[in-house]
Amino acid sequence: MPDNRPAVPRQLARDLLVEAGHRCAISTCRATTLELAHITPWVKTRAHDFDNMIALCPNCHTRFDKGEIDRLSMLQYKAELGSGGARAKIISAYRRLQGALDRWTKSIANLAGAQVLASAPSPDYILQARRECEREAGLTHAAVSDLQSVGDDIIEFLTEFIYDWFVQLASKTVDMEWPDYSESREERNGRLQRLNDALLELHLAVADALGLEFDELPVREEHPPSPQPRPLGAAYQHRRDAANR
Repeated sequence: MPDNRPAVPRQLARDLLVEAGHRCAISTCRATTLELAHITPWVKTRAHDFDNMIALCPNCHTRFDKGEIDRLSMLQYKAELGSGGARAKIISAYRRLQGALDRWTKSIANLAGAQVLASAPSPDYILQARRECEREAGLTHAAVSDLQSVGDDIIEFLTEFIYDWFVQLASKTVDMEWPDYSESREERNGRLQRLNDALLELHLAVADALGLEFDELPVREEHPPSPQPRPLGAAYQHRRDAANR
């Protein structure tokens, strides 16, 4: 066994194989000859842990070791098995918090814009904007609680700081104290820098909790590109052009 690595306990091996249905965990492969792989390498963890291990065929295991399949993808394959463990919960909660913060930011900006417009909108419009801001605040608070419940002390501290930062901004907006035109550029930049530093530190803390390097965890969730419409056949295009003439 390399690196004086102890054998995987029999019950743990059985649990991992049952989790994957005794097939390669990569859904498009599903080969039946299997090996047990560590998502974060053994040399870093020095432990056999269910949440950090996955059943792969020799080919997929080799591709993973070569970097052809990255660790974030492997975490997703683990989560798709239905028992991805704490790390799958962390990345899911982190992405939900990012989305909630984005929506709350937009609602705060919409409320500020409604209140400072030269041609003031109706009171109902402002009330609706305030309610939307309050709703997004509540959703963000729930997302913060979810991430704190699965993260460590550092994640808990950083999410609390970020949430409080937005609470202060939202409160000032509701009280019509933001935008604050009396604030100097240095003060504004310093306040924004503290937020940006906390967001960066949170990303680092989440990556560390996942056993990933900083550059292995995209700052934003990657979405596949929208499918492009298939080109029309020449005959159909000719008929459509003729009908439009």
